[in-house]
Amino acid sequence: MNETEIEDIVRNREWSFSELSNLRSTISNLGDEIYHEMNLMDRFSLVRDAEVYPSKTYEESMKKAVKIELTGMIAEVFTKMLQTAKIDFGGNKNEISERSVGGKSHKERPTDEEKNSKEEE
Repeated sequence: MNETEIEDIVRNREWSFSELSNLRSTISNLGDEIYHEMNLMDRFSLVRDAEVYPSKTYEESMKKAVKIELTGMIAEVFTKMLQTAKIDFGGNKNEISERSVGGKSHKERPTDEEKNSKEEE
């Protein structure tokens, strides 16, 4: 697993505001997902130079080291991507028509209706 692969995972997922506002939890959960998808050789290559935790079994030490490495990599990817991110709030249903902000007047309905109704009488 490398940063490019993590970037692909992050880019291809739709993130909620809640997930992005709680990045610590999101990074941890994504790290768990990636960890479970990795095979043993990928895990080992990620942490072959990492410090071993003496009070743990080899499996526990390796898992902890992999998760620490993944957490750092994921956090770095999120940081880079969020620095240039553009937010789309899902489209604004309250759009303002062009005519109402200085566009051309509607020909069938003049802007001064009161004046026209008095002229008709």
